[in-house]
Amino acid sequence: MKAEQQAFVDALLGRCEAPAALTGAERGLPAYRNNLRALSAQALGVPFTRLREALGDGEFATLAWSFWRAHPPERGDLAQWGGALESFLTDRAGEDSGLPDLARLDWALHQAERAADAELAVDSLALLGTTPPEALWLQLRPGLAVVRQQDGAALVWRQGWRGESQRLSAGETRFMRALLADVNLAEALASAEVKGSAPEPDFDFGAWLQAALQKAWLHGVRSAPPSRTTS
Repeated sequence: MKAEQQAFVDALLGRCEAPAALTGAERGLPAYRNNLRALSAQALGVPFTRLREALGDGEFATLAWSFWRAHPPERGDLAQWGGALESFLTDRAGEDSGLPDLARLDWALHQAERAADAELAVDSLALLGTTPPEALWLQLRPGLAVVRQQDGAALVWRQGWRGESQRLSAGETRFMRALLADVNLAEALASAEVKGSAPEPDFDFGAWLQAALQKAWLHGVRSAPPSRTTS
């Protein structure tokens, strides 16, 4: 029975012809397949809005069906389907096409919008004025990510219920990636070449902190390193 089910799935996805044992279901295969085609485009179009706009509905639908056949959903929640699209496009279209960039950005925004709520721990900000940076760790909100792009990097986060993004300078990129790697504030500042420590710095911590508070990047300040779960 399991072999027959797999054969039906393979035929449904167009990977092979329907075996003789499935002749009874063969008449329904085109209808099932058309429904899956439509579902693949609909499901993939939810997170990948920029990619869909760039390709157009017809080409995007073709991409969605090809991706579904190569990487079918593994969970019932189709909102979790699409994480492999970046590598799928890299293999088939190449980085220079710009399509992997769009897929990376779209998926990061989708993940940010699905991230857990986390309010700013306002009282923890007082630590910035009382504790040396070597003993401070800045905790960023869930869903925030630095996304690689061909011409640099983009920051992605959730503000309210909407995913937002902006380009990052080289210094901002190094600083944000350091924070996401759970290094202390002193090490993060050193990685960004903070003002006064490099001939042409492009990072200002004061300006960054103001933006982090205005745009809801920061979750809080800690005086101890993040705890790690060991196996």
